[in-house]
Amino acid sequence: MKAMRCLLLLASLAVFVPGGVSAPAETRPAPAGQVPSAREMADIRQEVETLRGKKFRQEVPARTISEQQLRAIIDRDIAKDYPGRKLADLQELMVWLDFLPPKTDLRTVCADLLVDQVAGLYDTETKEMCIPSQASAHHQPGKNPSQKKLEELPGFDLAIVFVHEYTHALEDQYWPLDDPRDKHSQASTDRDVAHEFLAEGSATRLMVEALPAQLARGSPATYITAWNLLHSAVGEAVLDYLLSRVWKGSDVEVPGVPETLARGEAMPYSFGYSFCRKIMRDWGLDGLDYIYDHPPVSSEQVLHPAKCWAWRDFPVQVSLPQTLPGGWKRLTDDTLGEAGMAVLFGCQFKNLDRGLRLASGWDGDRAALYEAPAGRRLLAWACSWDSASAAERFARACAQERCLAHHATLTKKPGQPLAWTRPDGRAGFVRRDGKHVILLETDKPEALADHEAPAGTFTFTEPPQDAARAAANSSFLRFNPLLSWQKDGDYALTRSLWGLLWRHDRNTIGAADRLLLGILGEWRRTPSFNKWKLGWSLAASHQSEARRRITKTTLLPWGVLWSHFSTALPQAPTNTISRVTVLWGLAASRTSVQDGRHTLGILPGGLLFRSTTGPGTMAVHVLGTGVSRWQATRASGAAARFRLLGIPLWTTHAPPPPPPATEPRAP
Repeated sequence: MKAMRCLLLLASLAVFVPGGVSAPAETRPAPAGQVPSAREMADIRQEVETLRGKKFRQEVPARTISEQQLRAIIDRDIAKDYPGRKLADLQELMVWLDFLPPKTDLRTVCADLLVDQVAGLYDTETKEMCIPSQASAHHQPGKNPSQKKLEELPGFDLAIVFVHEYTHALEDQYWPLDDPRDKHSQASTDRDVAHEFLAEGSATRLMVEALPAQLARGSPATYITAWNLLHSAVGEAVLDYLLSRVWKGSDVEVPGVPETLARGEAMPYSFGYSFCRKIMRDWGLDGLDYIYDHPPVSSEQVLHPAKCWAWRDFPVQVSLPQTLPGGWKRLTDDTLGEAGMAVLFGCQFKNLDRGLRLASGWDGDRAALYEAPAGRRLLAWACSWDSASAAERFARACAQERCLAHHATLTKKPGQPLAWTRPDGRAGFVRRDGKHVILLETDKPEALADHEAPAGTFTFTEPPQDAARAAANSSFLRFNPLLSWQKDGDYALTRSLWGLLWRHDRNTIGAADRLLLGILGEWRRTPSFNKWKLGWSLAASHQSEARRRITKTTLLPWGVLWSHFSTALPQAPTNTISRVTVLWGLAASRTSVQDGRHTLGILPGGLLFRSTTGPGTMAVHVLGTGVSRWQATRASGAAARFRLLGIPLWTTHAPPPPPPATEPRAP
């Protein structure tokens, strides 16, 4: 829901903070060894540029902030988006929806949540990287939930956090993270939350992409192995599983913070990561750029990526009036969206998977809190659903949730909606009309006597995009089983036998073709991305991306017969590393680095033959027998080591060269 932006400091998971203090704050040095140095920060920025395939348009200075300054950022940002009584009214609406417990201090829990989680944040107002000093001062720095999962992997380093942050900074220079379209207060969609899912998913995926460089620690062969493992089906499945459970884990909860807020905060990592990973797998960085140019308009489109591509699912516009019969005046309104509903019902029923199922089929909603002249309150929540069955499932869940949370008593009379009364004197009902559901609850029960007013003033308007697409598409062509064609904006889709025989996708960034469900072949191409595979990659596959200078070609599954891989090293993009293997490296392998390092091995580990050359080094071994040589440097002399069947026999050393003679100083 839109309120999540306030509650979670714009649903940022404490790593992206729109807004901030306008005046520069005092900079405090962080303890050594906890925060990357200026040089390390520069290396991280270069790594982000390589992995994202874009250059920073301007510098992003970094500074350390205190906990007090962090809380000032939170207060200022909340005050900017919710001035005056808006925050109090929003808080009351969320209490009526059971999204928050009664007497929750929204401002305080937002600050506590952020301070507990934050390890670094990017300020979109000052365009600075802010490093909270408490994240450096503690030996156990604050972490967001996805970091905790990634820390389970060997070689994790705090620098990875700043890859995430600098990805936000880089993308903000091309697609502003503070998008004015996100602030449309009357739209019955959670576009702002969907934007956060996209931003956090992109930054988390690039953070993961940086892991091979962290694991390699300068070893080209290790980097290639780690990269291939990360991008393998098994590696991606493991990471998807780990990150998909982030929002469900117990470590996302923070003492004193409502569970709904903590879990809602973690959702962008779980679902945003999977969303962006699939885009990059199928369309590369050009696809990620495309989705930023055509951003999702609801969290539904992120939770169900198919609804964000060839035929977008736009929500119904639900409108609630400013006033209602009986003197009711609207105090505030908001949209929960599919993500908000999943969190609400998942936490209330203590079953997050059930919450996802209940929210599935969402097609627009709007909730509002009204005030009567005597200070009474009325909650109105109107929703639209993809089907009548989804609407009925939601309506029954609302009544069950009221019984569970408030010990309400249900009543169902013929011809009347499902109603309830609560021990605290409140009463309500939920009514379904086809695919539309209306929930009303009030502390003035007589206002609901006829079960019609004030619900009759709510309106449901089909999205205008649907009418435009209907005019541009022939129903006969779109649903023709032999050969169908449809167009949604710039995205055209052609299929034969519902795509079983042939499917062709085309948009402004490229095209994709698939024959016989990919058995005969699949091709994808954009200006910088090219991918093809035969027999679901079991026969052969190829992938290349010019923006990241990555190329990989394999024969037989996983390159068992032959494979070639080359890429630019993220920390040194001018340096290219490549590797060729035969029989998965068991027969032979050759690794080359542009700086002059080469390794050739025959049989596993070079058991039969191994040759290594590089700046100042050389080694040749046959059956583990041979010599390795190191040239002299200013710090050490030349050396040679002889081995027999892998056993070192002797090593010779020569003294280092004398230092160069210095010219005598003139008197």
